[in-house]
Amino acid sequence: MDDPIGPAAETVRGRSRRTRLWAAGGMLLAAAFGLASRSAPMADWPIIGTYGGDAAWAMAAYAGWRFLLPSLNRLWIAALTFGLATMVEISQLADWAWLNSIRDQQLGALLLGRGFLWSDLVAYAVGTIAAMTLGILTGWRTDGHRPQS
Repeated sequence: MDDPIGPAAETVRGRSRRTRLWAAGGMLLAAAFGLASRSAPMADWPIIGTYGGDAAWAMAAYAGWRFLLPSLNRLWIAALTFGLATMVEISQLADWAWLNSIRDQQLGALLLGRGFLWSDLVAYAVGTIAAMTLGILTGWRTDGHRPQS
């Protein structure tokens, strides 16, 4: 008897699985780089120490969206990433006790940041573009598989 889902559905499922594996690896690498950029010796480097964590945050967010929505076009993923980053940065202007209590915790500060800076939006844009470019260069296509050579 034939497979009820069919070979095409199985291929799509396999592609999504590979995309999610790449995305999970990307999130881990971005998080590791972001944490490293906040500690010595990288914290003392002029651009990396100041903006590396924010760029890495955007790269991890890009990979997170790819994990959640593996078949979505990379431009939409980039738009979602920069939109989320912008909302998080703008939320830093809010002075709400419950939100400040989250930001007072280390994990909350890493995820939500502290103190609005326009320059952080540039770092988020750079991180988003870098993540998208890495995906293109490594062959991490929208459909989740590498092109045939």
